[in-house]
Amino acid sequence: MEDIIRLLPDAVANQIAAGEVVQRPASVVKELLENAIDASATQIQLVVKDAGRTLIQVIDNGKGMSFNDARLCFERHATSKLRNANDLFRISTKGFRGEALASIAAIAHVELKTKPAAQEMGTIVLIEGAEIKEHAPVTCADGTSIAVKNLFFNVPARRNFLKSDKVELTHVEEELYRVALIHHDITFQYYNNGSLVLMLPASNMRQRIVNIFGQHFNDKLFPVELDHELMRISGYIAKPENAKKQKSEQYMFVNHRFVRHSLLNYAVEKAYADLIPQGTHPPYFIAIEIDPAAIDVNVSPTKVEVKIQDERLVFGFLNSTVKKALGTMSLTPMIDFDDSFNIRIADKPEGQDIVPPTMNINPNYNPFDKVPEKKHSSPFQQFGGGGFRRETPTSNDWENFLKELNVEKVEYPKAEQQKVDFQPEVEASALELPESIPFFVFGGRYLFFELNGQVMTADLPNVQERILYDTYVNALKNTPIRPQQSLFPQTVTLTAAQTDLAISLKEDFLRLGYDLEKIDNTHLAVNATPNDEEEEGDVQALIESVLSAYQTNQVIHKGDKIAGIAQSMARQKRSRQRVPASQEEVKALIQRLFESDMPTLTPSGKSTLHIFGAEELRHYFE
Repeated sequence: MEDIIRLLPDAVANQIAAGEVVQRPASVVKELLENAIDASATQIQLVVKDAGRTLIQVIDNGKGMSFNDARLCFERHATSKLRNANDLFRISTKGFRGEALASIAAIAHVELKTKPAAQEMGTIVLIEGAEIKEHAPVTCADGTSIAVKNLFFNVPARRNFLKSDKVELTHVEEELYRVALIHHDITFQYYNNGSLVLMLPASNMRQRIVNIFGQHFNDKLFPVELDHELMRISGYIAKPENAKKQKSEQYMFVNHRFVRHSLLNYAVEKAYADLIPQGTHPPYFIAIEIDPAAIDVNVSPTKVEVKIQDERLVFGFLNSTVKKALGTMSLTPMIDFDDSFNIRIADKPEGQDIVPPTMNINPNYNPFDKVPEKKHSSPFQQFGGGGFRRETPTSNDWENFLKELNVEKVEYPKAEQQKVDFQPEVEASALELPESIPFFVFGGRYLFFELNGQVMTADLPNVQERILYDTYVNALKNTPIRPQQSLFPQTVTLTAAQTDLAISLKEDFLRLGYDLEKIDNTHLAVNATPNDEEEEGDVQALIESVLSAYQTNQVIHKGDKIAGIAQSMARQKRSRQRVPASQEEVKALIQRLFESDMPTLTPSGKSTLHIFGAEELRHYFE
């Protein structure tokens, strides 16, 4: 039988390895930055063009490489960080596999210039698709400069699968943040298409967080600290009121390496369980230092996932440390008993005596002598308040309501554990409500009212989300919301990627009533807002929420984009709408709800209305 198993050529093997290591330009950025850090660099420059498609260059002032090492580093499994198998169990460096540069060189044009400080001449290596074109001495600065050009030039299928420049650039900047946050003692400079986007001088961790995410983050942070013989935990957590709906700005580091670990993330979020609303997530920046022998980072080629020898021990330490920080966090103003209060009490007027107050009591009063006649009233009368009639309404009052509106039950896609049993199909212009609608609001959230002889309950936040969503979809597609020019424009602080994304969505924001103008790479001026906008913090939170949701749900089709923006806006602003307190406000709310194409469901599938029919009510009393 003829032999059919053959060794793959090195070029093919490198391309296969590249498929595991290099998934997009951000993967190259990660590997090159980590190599610079392992070379003991104190200053690192990242240069990107066309979101990394055309150029990714990292320049550092690290140790540099010798003439032979500059060539050998592009061979597979060539590394300076391992000597034997035992070293795998005590890894303290970023890279160690020796696959990154070989994989990158197999799918790009690479130019390497490197020089140790002790040598007079440096080395240049030029590679195209794993083929060495030049290896020679050269005059260059101390350290290493490596430029990766025309990424995936020989793998067009991979290049075609890349997302838009905005998406890829967001991933590139995210990799930079992950490295820069934990290595805050290193100076980073980031250039995009020839412009300096970010300058991060060496600093402490708190200042590095502020330099990346904006000055407004400074007030959100609270330190966490644990120094134990088994591990050390340090970093910052956000105050509970700054929790977000998206899992953004959550950074966990183990031995100076960014990691994704579901149990560690759960340890932090569990500590917040009773302090933040369900469905929200706290930002955090936490670094854990543990014995390298207790973790295994050799799990995946990207080295983002790690295994921990005793996960329960680390979980317990991390959870209790965050809980302790939350417990000591000053969430309410405290009284300072050291302060002296100068309270002056007026002197007694001359010639007047101080007479104690007296109370007149009728000793013959007996509250049980007469029992007032009890009058029965409708449930609406018992709650009282504006909007209720003095007499109990009967079904006859509503028998003509919606008679000509073709009210019928329609089956809609049901959200999980939600029941939809009412759906009026009605033209907006045909809906006519009675002059008076009995109603009351319970718990500041649930609106009870009577229509057509039936008692209905509306969840006000869900109703408002439905109405706002329809309003914003209409504004983005048809009729823009008129902005109100601000006398003093508000300033919003974002990351560089968020700023670029916001400007790319400028026309969409303008149709929603927000006029945005770029000040610099991390600041926007909000020159106009809708008439109902409230405080500056609301604008900051709203824009951050919209951008975060848009980044999370990167979409291609215009309709999906509009729906995503409208839903994010509606969820952010639904709790700001006032609770209706008059007939006019209740009627306007019901009118706008029934004008919707789907009044019984929110955009996310939650119910807005529930009807208590006669049969259902009878069930409670039988």
